[in-house]
Amino acid sequence: MNSPRHPGTELRYPIPNDRGPGTADEQIEARGFEVWIRRHPAGGRPAEWLHDIRRFRAEVFYDQGRRPGFRVAQGEYADPQDLDLGAFHLTAHLDTTDEIVACVRLAPPGLGAGFQARRHLGGRAYAELLAELGASNAPVFEAGRLVVASGMQGRGLGGRMVAAMVATARALGASLVVCTSGTGHRQDVLFGRLGFHPCPGTDRYSTHYQDTVRVLAHRVSEGAYEFEAVTSKLRRGLDDLPRAEVARIPL
Repeated sequence: MNSPRHPGTELRYPIPNDRGPGTADEQIEARGFEVWIRRHPAGGRPAEWLHDIRRFRAEVFYDQGRRPGFRVAQGEYADPQDLDLGAFHLTAHLDTTDEIVACVRLAPPGLGAGFQARRHLGGRAYAELLAELGASNAPVFEAGRLVVASGMQGRGLGGRMVAAMVATARALGASLVVCTSGTGHRQDVLFGRLGFHPCPGTDRYSTHYQDTVRVLAHRVSEGAYEFEAVTSKLRRGLDDLPRAEVARIPL
């Protein structure tokens, strides 16, 4: 019998935990996932769809109380970030529902002053890192907030979302994509499978995430390694970016 939840702790995004037969890729294709790509305006109040993404992120990050900073006093899950405004947001959905099952954010160069990698290292160290990478004057984007619903983890969905993010960065003319990544759940290893390399000397322990966080960098020209075929396929569906209000393509 399932133990009762305390009031206010019901999962807003319950996902069936039925893995079913087949490889991770076959499961994703069989379930009919779709990725939605939207850019939020840089100014004004957050749209309702952004509130939905923030609640989803916070609920997964909260992890049944392991990271209490993602739940406010009123019992609501919250993950507001200034970097959300003006960024591209990718969300994964099952074909039969609008519920979010995974997400990732891609911030364009115009938001560079607020990049998490810059805040993680400090402005001077971040500038020195870009110089070492030969990207001081290049279009640098930042990936962030890669989150997969707990019931959907281990199915290859995270890799597909990073592939979709890399495809979006290509469509927008990125030269380099940086990100901050936790290490405790091997998220940095996942990014590495798509061509992201750890930047030496960038490890810092975060009490907010209860994890060691490091900066990763990906040169877009190097390709997406074992996910290159997926990335190239997704890229072909993104010719209308950034003009389209929302792009919806099979994942």
